[in-house]
Amino acid sequence: MVDLNSLLYPRSIAVVGASTQPDKVGGMPIRLLRELGYGGRVYPVNPSAAEVQGLRAYGSLADIGEPVDLAIVAVPASASQDVMAQLAGNGTRAAVVFTSGFAEAGESGVRMQDMLARSARNAGVTLLGPNCLGAMNLRERMFATFSPIPLSGVPPVGEVGLVSQSGAFGAYAYALAREAGLGLSHWVTTGNEAGLQVADVIEWLANDPNTRVILAYIEGCRDGQRLRQALAAARAAGKPVVVTKVGTTAAGARSAQSHTASLTGEDAVYQAVFDAYGVHRAHTLEEFFRLGYVLSRGRRPAAWQRPEGSGAAAVTPLAIVTVSGGVGIMMADRAEQLGLPLPPMPEDAAEVLRTAIPFASTANPIDVTGQVVAQPRVFMDAIAGVARSGAYGCVAAFLAGGANAPRLWPELQQTIGALSEEANAAPLLLAGIVDDDKRAWLEARGCLVFREPGHAVEAVATLAQAAALESARDTSSETGPRREARLRDLPPETTALSEYEAMGLLADAGVPVAPHGLARDADEAVRIAEGLGYPVVVKLCSREILHKSDVGGVALNLADAQAVREAVARMAQAVAHARTDGGAPVPFEGVLVARMVRGWGEVMVGVRRDPVFGVVALAGIGGTAVEIFRQTACGLAPLSRAQARAMLRDSRAAALCEGHRGNPEVDLDAAAQVLATVSQLAAELGERLDTLEINPFIVTAQGLVAADAVVTLRPDHRTAS
Repeated sequence: MVDLNSLLYPRSIAVVGASTQPDKVGGMPIRLLRELGYGGRVYPVNPSAAEVQGLRAYGSLADIGEPVDLAIVAVPASASQDVMAQLAGNGTRAAVVFTSGFAEAGESGVRMQDMLARSARNAGVTLLGPNCLGAMNLRERMFATFSPIPLSGVPPVGEVGLVSQSGAFGAYAYALAREAGLGLSHWVTTGNEAGLQVADVIEWLANDPNTRVILAYIEGCRDGQRLRQALAAARAAGKPVVVTKVGTTAAGARSAQSHTASLTGEDAVYQAVFDAYGVHRAHTLEEFFRLGYVLSRGRRPAAWQRPEGSGAAAVTPLAIVTVSGGVGIMMADRAEQLGLPLPPMPEDAAEVLRTAIPFASTANPIDVTGQVVAQPRVFMDAIAGVARSGAYGCVAAFLAGGANAPRLWPELQQTIGALSEEANAAPLLLAGIVDDDKRAWLEARGCLVFREPGHAVEAVATLAQAAALESARDTSSETGPRREARLRDLPPETTALSEYEAMGLLADAGVPVAPHGLARDADEAVRIAEGLGYPVVVKLCSREILHKSDVGGVALNLADAQAVREAVARMAQAVAHARTDGGAPVPFEGVLVARMVRGWGEVMVGVRRDPVFGVVALAGIGGTAVEIFRQTACGLAPLSRAQARAMLRDSRAAALCEGHRGNPEVDLDAAAQVLATVSQLAAELGERLDTLEINPFIVTAQGLVAADAVVTLRPDHRTAS
């Protein structure tokens, strides 16, 4: 883990390029540090001034005469190398570089940024930036930024750490956090990330005792393993991470010779990463801060469960108590969409409510009706009854504007005050119109408040997921390099396996494949077919032609020797006219003869090597339907059997295993194990693997059977060199 203490807890700060004008980039940090209460030493460095904003100025870092924990660098990009040399000589441990004109400005800027990063590494300096808005530690009143926004007010000190790749987003998020009263611990913008990445900050915040929740804005990621490591650290620490990831279109999907690459866009891979580590994803700024509010202030439900599904959030039994039947239905609809169960009101509590208000609804939602105006105590008894019943993980109550009613507020205070002191009472979330003072009182006792009733229900799902995260265990499989050598034996320029080679690789790994053999001519093909038993399939076998059907290279349901001979002849003739991408003739490698597998459904399983995050698995309904419906699920490989089972359900491929129209049910756990085995194999094959796709896996009474396989490779640059 990168140590950010010198950056975020500096005892001394030098501002290199310090300005006498407080509103300049080199002047604002000094103004903020002085006016907002920073307690450490501040050293302005400006060779042209004796004093800067009332502080003695120094001609260089060396003139300070002692090491400095943090340097804020506000000089032109062309002077950055000289400043970095001074930092090395001064013993400075961290630097924030505001300056732009680096990688974002073209090739010359890229070279300057590379030199800056290299100099920082050699000097042992933790580098933030360049082209960033800086960092803040709210608890220490440390403002290493040139943004003037803190002058308009500082958010309360809290337990939410915020990190953003974008300075503009970071500044806006800071202002919104202040408006929302969301307490911040740290605020960091990473800019061009020549040194620190968002992942470094997430991992540090995961280990920071003053941070409980992490909010992150991400535009992209160059080091997927680093981000996975950071998210794993947050999960291990039980600290929820909320991410806004922009750039969600399929523009990042690579085109390749398989469905696997074209169906898994960049955003699907990011979502698989977020699902794997329990990250909460926000798609709007409002949701970004609402999730931060919920996770930082909300009590976790004691009773929760995780439904089956690779990206499914954990759920908890919910009681909805309302003064409006219509709003109660709206909340119940949202609960059903989120998979939150709504058990009926326990009979003893229901009897109390029916006795007091005979026309009240004691189902769930529990509708006390407008009678609450005349009988406010009944509404509070209903809330307390379900909260104490043990039947619910959370209680969501809709009170409209009742919380501000003089007669009802004291009753609400009494009830919530008592429940907040009871460890076994379910957490309460309130929807309605509440003034600021009452809201603060409620939140101080763990009662979250929302204007939108649906948001209260969504918060329940979020809190259940957080509770699951805090007790999570890593269920991923372990892999070893058992099969990597098999690909290393191939010529370095090989870009694909023949289907015969691919099927052999699968069979060696324990994946069920259709019985088959390789024939070099028609006579051999007939001998194999007769050994397997008719009907058979004959397919062209070639490393060069992967889409065999495009050249007439697939013949199905062949019933006798004559049909087999004719198929082999057609395929040999097709190859005679084929050319490689380089224009060379395609050699005839033979045909694959396989038993015709009978089934009632097709599943597609694919694995590809994502350039950022590594091996990614895909599953869905197979055959040509995969292109039509594009109903797939994505996960990080290797998969555990539970993860594979969830992917089959998410993609609806599991429905093919459940038996229909007289077909027997197939063991879904066994089908999931096949998918897990394929993902394990792909992870073990090493850097040489590009894609591995099985389409179709035919669903039979005996389980899934691979009927076709494509394996594409990346050039072996190590061997080639």
